Amino acid sequence: MSKLCEYREKLNLTQDELAEKAGLSVRTIQRIESGVEPRGYTPRLLSYAL
Repeated sequence: MSKLCEYREKLNLTQDELAEKAGLSVRTIQRIESGVEPRGYTPRLLSYAL
């Protein structure tokens, strides 16, 4: 389980909810949780959302 998945579940968020809060696509959240390294502004957007 990825760290992102752990944080997301700790906050009781679904992938859809996190994607909406962060302004990202659900597919992006799925990729990161499966192990793909996020690039660009994605980590920053996720940190703001979490």
